[in-house]
Amino acid sequence: MQYIHKKGIIGQTYLSRLNKIVSGQNGFPWYFLSKDISYDASTDMKFGGEELEVKIPDKETSIGFVHVLLDQGGVESPWLPYFLPLTDAIQDTIGCPLEFFRLRLALITDIGKNGHHNAPHTDHEEDHYAALYYLHDSNGDTTFFDQYDDPKSGTVDERWWRARNQEYTIQKRVTPQANSLFVFDGHQFHSSSNPYGDHKYRVTLNINFKCDHDIFAPD
Repeated sequence: MQYIHKKGIIGQTYLSRLNKIVSGQNGFPWYFLSKDISYDASTDMKFGGEELEVKIPDKETSIGFVHVLLDQGGVESPWLPYFLPLTDAIQDTIGCPLEFFRLRLALITDIGKNGHHNAPHTDHEEDHYAALYYLHDSNGDTTFFDQYDDPKSGTVDERWWRARNQEYTIQKRVTPQANSLFVFDGHQFHSSSNPYGDHKYRVTLNINFKCDHDIFAPD
């Protein structure tokens, strides 16, 4: 697995400002997602076909909140300017020009259990890099799997069907640490995990970008 893991991306004053924004103060809006499918190693449930929408037990589902700062087609949130110094810092950290095409804040909460991960997925079907910026410490790990989406393996629909039905094996887990960045191949399947215990919520910035250079190549 190729990745870049960096800490201390921005200064503490700016980090505190961003955390204050996403905490719901200053009128920052979060948009509700009523269902996500999670996986627990102690059960037989897994991310699979549409039949899970009716068969999956309530205890195996998760809820969440999102705020899309930037998306393709000219979608821009009025809150995007607050986060542009962060994207500048990320570009400086990686060390080459980046084309950001999607910035999505995600908030998930404690659902009362440990040892699970949510649905394996990729963010986009085209070649790209993906990154996670962690705004605060949490115990809701990001799980990375051995499996990758192959753009040459069929149509987008066929690739989605395969993603929803294949088995997944875990390659790596990353525990969120405040002000850290984790960059990886956008075709690698990954998933979030809900926080638990003393950590009541988990906020991440999901980032998708393109670059003319191989950012994993040795200097």
